[in-house]
Amino acid sequence: MITQIATFQLKATASLADLSSPASKVIREFLQAQLATPGAHHAYYGQYIEKPDMVIIFVNWESADDHKKFTSSPDYQNHTTHLLAIASPTTPPTTLHVPFTPTSDITPALGAHPSVGATEIVFFYFPSTLTPAAKSSIMASVDKMRPVMERSESLCVYDGWALEMEVPSPVTTEGEEHCQVFVNVVGWVDVDAHMRFQASEDFGSNIHHLLGITEMRHTEFFHAKLIKV
Repeated sequence: MITQIATFQLKATASLADLSSPASKVIREFLQAQLATPGAHHAYYGQYIEKPDMVIIFVNWESADDHKKFTSSPDYQNHTTHLLAIASPTTPPTTLHVPFTPTSDITPALGAHPSVGATEIVFFYFPSTLTPAAKSSIMASVDKMRPVMERSESLCVYDGWALEMEVPSPVTTEGEEHCQVFVNVVGWVDVDAHMRFQASEDFGSNIHHLLGITEMRHTEFFHAKLIKV
């Protein structure tokens, strides 16, 4: 199984938690069309808590090829037209396909776990020229943080590298217009639980494992209260 992660900016302010709102209806119809496609399993969507004009969508697919088949269908073209009508033209939408570990089903962190009330999502950006040896070194640093996360109030933790090798870089760096993306998804009871972890001595004593990754060019992290379709 693989997870499609899509983000886009809303053209106008909207509350997606209001399922009757025009924006929420458009997104739900788009995702319902995907769920009616062979290979699609689960779909969730929501807004960044820190930046409500940004939308994030998660869809679990049997494979990336199953998603590609959907994107070539008339249904996709029809629903994409409606989706683009609510999206801001100034911020290009992004789509990633991520095979997560330790399991490919990340729905517990998205809200399937009964105690998850907030989902933390982190995008780590690296040069597209990253070598296998450098990637192994990065993962060794990430592995040093895993016991720290296990000791925290986190309820479930997943991570993985996006299959896309040349994602447009969110930060302009000469000679590095594209990047690879490592994604971390964590389920928390609420945002306060995550903030307590970040303020803890355990976090402060170990975050250098991540901050010391010299190949890392940029990070984006935010929280979302996700809605299941």
